[in-house]
Amino acid sequence: MKILAYLGGVLLWLPQTATALTGAEVMAKAREQFAAYSTFSARFEKQFYWTALDKTQKLQGRIYTRKPDRFRVEVEGGDLVVADGQAIWVYSKKNQQVVVSEYNGEVRTPWQVLLDYTAQWTPAGVEETRLDGRACYLLDLRPPSGGGGQLKVWLERRRWLLLKVEERDESDNLGTYVLRDHQLGPTLKPNLFRFVAPEGVEVIDRRGDGQR
Repeated sequence: MKILAYLGGVLLWLPQTATALTGAEVMAKAREQFAAYSTFSARFEKQFYWTALDKTQKLQGRIYTRKPDRFRVEVEGGDLVVADGQAIWVYSKKNQQVVVSEYNGEVRTPWQVLLDYTAQWTPAGVEETRLDGRACYLLDLRPPSGGGGQLKVWLERRRWLLLKVEERDESDNLGTYVLRDHQLGPTLKPNLFRFVAPEGVEVIDRRGDGQR
């Protein structure tokens, strides 16, 4: 699931009347809103359902971002993902291990999670609906290549906030990502985006030059 590397909770939706805005216009408004703030934070819930295994995994936590290249994802239970602008640190509390990768590597950034759907998917339809009592736009997106899969995105109408993403792949697996408690332009301390491995934690460095 490309757009959901980290990160929320399955909710029902009921389509209502059609909106006067096109899908492309709604996505442009969301991009413009997100670009207006240098910092952002929100609580998230992630849920992934494997159809073949009939198994569900759930995670929740908080995400912090500072443009252009710093972010922090805190997962309930102690796991952590931190980017300092040069590398991404993925810490597993259970395994007492941290994996360090180059920033533009295999770990997807929040910028990709929050914005990639605007470039990687083609709008097939847009509706006005409600989610948890909030008026929003529901985008129905499809792969531009014509391949399988479907993406649904809920955006709040008043502030153009990303509320929820559902991605169903070709195998009918379903990933859901929900954002709540959005904070636009919060004051974030610099050390929030630094990671120092706790004593005794194994460090696996996957960067090309093995720098630390």
